[in-house]
Amino acid sequence: MEEKVLEELEGQLAPLEAERKGTLGLALGLYLLTPPWALFLAWLLDHLKPLGFLWPFLSALPPAYASLRLWRLKVRLKEALLAPLAGALGYRYTPHLGLPREAAYASGLLAPADRYEGEDLLEGEIGPFPFQSGDLALYRKVRTKNGTSHRKVFAGTLYRFQLPFSVPGSVRLFPQGGGMRGGEAPPLLVLLFALPFGLFGLYGLSLGDPVAKGVGGVFLLVSALFPLALLLRRGRGERVALESPEFERLFEVVGEDQVEARRLLTPRVQEALVRLRQGLGKPLWLSFREGEVWLLVGGGDRFEPSLLKPLNRGTLRTYAYRWMRELGEAGRFLEALGLELEARRRGLFPPPGEA
Repeated sequence: MEEKVLEELEGQLAPLEAERKGTLGLALGLYLLTPPWALFLAWLLDHLKPLGFLWPFLSALPPAYASLRLWRLKVRLKEALLAPLAGALGYRYTPHLGLPREAAYASGLLAPADRYEGEDLLEGEIGPFPFQSGDLALYRKVRTKNGTSHRKVFAGTLYRFQLPFSVPGSVRLFPQGGGMRGGEAPPLLVLLFALPFGLFGLYGLSLGDPVAKGVGGVFLLVSALFPLALLLRRGRGERVALESPEFERLFEVVGEDQVEARRLLTPRVQEALVRLRQGLGKPLWLSFREGEVWLLVGGGDRFEPSLLKPLNRGTLRTYAYRWMRELGEAGRFLEALGLELEARRRGLFPPPGEA
């Protein structure tokens, strides 16, 4: 970013910087006050024994108020700092919105979850590519002895890029050797789920009653549909083997059409994907669908400003670099992909597999 823009933002954020210093000082004072305050209350309530049950609640007032003020400051920083900074970079930022659940799952990259949360919607263009992105978190419902709660199983950032060209077929890339697999159920789980239906169906057919035989036939038919659906699903998304050992070490590729997948993931595109993975330094998932590319990057919250950093030009420059890094790496990959497809369309390079 230009120094002039950073200087203007620093001036606009001067009142917020004063608020930040004041809130931190107040919170520190309240935290330091908590031990003597608790001792004073213990002495006071010792003489007022009927009110002794209030001691834990009254002792917690200073740190609770300090935590509340810090939380409010964090919210203010997100609203007052990040929106102008995003605007200076040419983007639109909405902290309380994220990518809708339906849109996120349309990527084909997310695993089923009991709860979905999205925030920090960022929109704009990177080069010739319009994009939307949002932080998201997936939760699974878990049962404990105290009831039911939700456990976070994944957190990351999902980018949706609109391409000025179309990519052949539908191809998805997953981290090699593990990681979340979106849009698929494990084959063993599908077969185990179908097994009780099949056993109940066979038992019904073994009985002499016509009604029982009819019900058994229905259950047997249902049990056969599960493996059939699994085979059809696997037929639409077969594993694609490629030639690059370095690429294969990082990614597993699933495509509806083996030929189209290889036409898309040429050696030059594979090299660009390896550079993208190395540049980000995080697990990533990709999905190519017609005129869109979805990029899912694992990790924490992109837009989490630190309460301890002053709102000066150095901090603003650090935030801008951190947020632009993922977009810049993705933009370079998309440009390489576009150049490769355009060159192949014009016949400048031979199709994969030809000399």
